[in-house]
Amino acid sequence: MRIKRIVLYLVLVFIIFAINFYLRPISGNKLVTEKYKNSSAYINDLYMSDEYFKKNILDEEDYYIYDVIIKASLKDKNKVRIECHDDCSNKLINSYYALYLDHPELISFVGLTYYTVDNGEISFENYGNLSQIKYFFGVRRIEREIDIIKRETKNMTEKEKIIYTYDYVASHNYDRFFTSIGANQSAYSFFTKKSSVCAGFAKASQIIFQNIGIKSYLALSSDHMWNYVEYKGKYYIFDATVGTSYYEKKTSRYYEGLGRTTTGVTKGMYSELYPEIEEETTLKEIFGV
Repeated sequence: MRIKRIVLYLVLVFIIFAINFYLRPISGNKLVTEKYKNSSAYINDLYMSDEYFKKNILDEEDYYIYDVIIKASLKDKNKVRIECHDDCSNKLINSYYALYLDHPELISFVGLTYYTVDNGEISFENYGNLSQIKYFFGVRRIEREIDIIKRETKNMTEKEKIIYTYDYVASHNYDRFFTSIGANQSAYSFFTKKSSVCAGFAKASQIIFQNIGIKSYLALSSDHMWNYVEYKGKYYIFDATVGTSYYEKKTSRYYEGLGRTTTGVTKGMYSELYPEIEEETTLKEIFGV
């Protein structure tokens, strides 16, 4: 009799867990329309991408490399070969960077381990790929986490939403065991493992911002990733990674991630493609935090 009670209890716990994290009805991302779902840019319901960097970094004839990387990631295909005959290394690297900036919702993609160019062909390996089962359930779990955030921020002002997102992201653990081939640089690691590095924090912030109605961009340098966020028609640096180091003690430096200018951080790649970033004031000063 006691064993039956324990089994019944465990089944009940499992059902509650499954409903809460994977089955609970959600409002969804309003920007992900049926029309968008039928476009080549659609990956999942977490985020609507206009593939801005793909269109502005790559030549149209090179879009196929970008698209092949996406397809390989979604199919959990690590080793990939693509036909290429001219300037192959730069085409692959630019496709990788454009994809990194365009699609934070591609939770099954982290980066490339290595690549070779030989006889008109690029061979490369993805790392951080997720099995299709992990990807399926990962998206659904993240959707429900986002739904909670949307409900909590529903009646907030833009200022309150930005501060909320900073606090929420900073409350997650910085992965001190970072490795260049670790799968800790995605929104998947951030939302499901509650641990990540700058890339995961920035991608998660980007997904959250779109879902709560704040305009933003992802920004990337050779060794860091952050966001540019719009507030009252102007764009400012938003770097919640900084807050992860001070979250527990909440020292005066906690909101330094809102207090940076482009002269105070590593200059981002493709800076000419972004709106003008405010240099005179910061969100930290404007918000008084």
